[in-house]
Amino acid sequence: MITRLLLNQPRRALAVALIALAATMTSGMAFAQADDEVMEGNPISLENVVFEGTVNFVHPDSFMLVIDDYSFVLERVITFNGGTWSREQVVQRLAQGDRLKLELGGIADQRSGARLVQKIEVLN
Repeated sequence: MITRLLLNQPRRALAVALIALAATMTSGMAFAQADDEVMEGNPISLENVVFEGTVNFVHPDSFMLVIDDYSFVLERVITFNGGTWSREQVVQRLAQGDRLKLELGGIADQRSGARLVQKIEVLN
């Protein structure tokens, strides 16, 4: 019985190593493919600083806006319709369906790709 276990152990170790290698390679390819899809499918490049769209959702707790299915995060202080406002004041004045023109800054969240909003002009 001990002889049988010792003979099968190298095979088991090889099988486990092959499964681990396959899982590692597969997960690496999945992450690479997901990154490629995000980069290719995102029409808002870092060079664009102006974005126009319609508000889908305003999240007052996280100061996040969803506009035309894209996520944006408000800066602490924003130029809103020509005046300087805090983001707390701005989220209270925005509503679903508002048409906005945004001036964008850098990326607020690398994982989601949400951009920072520096300036908002309501176009309604």
